Amino acid sequence: MGTPRGRPEFPILEMLRAEKPHSAFRAKLMLFGQFVGVWDVEVIFYDEAGNRVYKQPGVWSFAWVLDGRAIQDVLVYPNPERGLKDTPGNRRIGTTIRFYDSEADLWRVGWFGVVTGNVGLMTGRQVGEEIWIEETEPDGTLTRWMFTGITGNQFRWKGTQSVDRGKSWRMQQEMLAQRRTA
Repeated sequence: MGTPRGRPEFPILEMLRAEKPHSAFRAKLMLFGQFVGVWDVEVIFYDEAGNRVYKQPGVWSFAWVLDGRAIQDVLVYPNPERGLKDTPGNRRIGTTIRFYDSEADLWRVGWFGVVTGNVGLMTGRQVGEEIWIEETEPDGTLTRWMFTGITGNQFRWKGTQSVDRGKSWRMQQEMLAQRRTA
């Protein structure tokens, strides 16, 4: 099967995307399903002393995928190593796939930062009004990413790390998100 230019057609995007959550786990899937849509974000990074070292706008887009059993997102923001250009090939970009594991009653989360080479395999769960995504890095550092202050139109994303087994936490990153309206 070919396209008008003679290149093969790859239906991967249509096979990947889904219109809605899978009916068998709809209630559980809405933990992250509530973010489906496009969000304008302010991306902020902090150094080890707590000083802000980066602040730029970005876009975070979430969608249903894999027969509605998972949510995939794409995060894009300017790349300081490329002169803060926000154009394809010059920007920071990565993707996360989140799916509900019904046997473990938790979320499996995989982040792939294709510019930085950062890969994270984490678990997620609801803690009070927040959503926590956690991992232990190979060096023993605990990492916790949190969705906080969640409403229908905004949330705050916080990335924290602990090198002392959770006794203290250092803010590494935060994003302030506002839902994009039509």
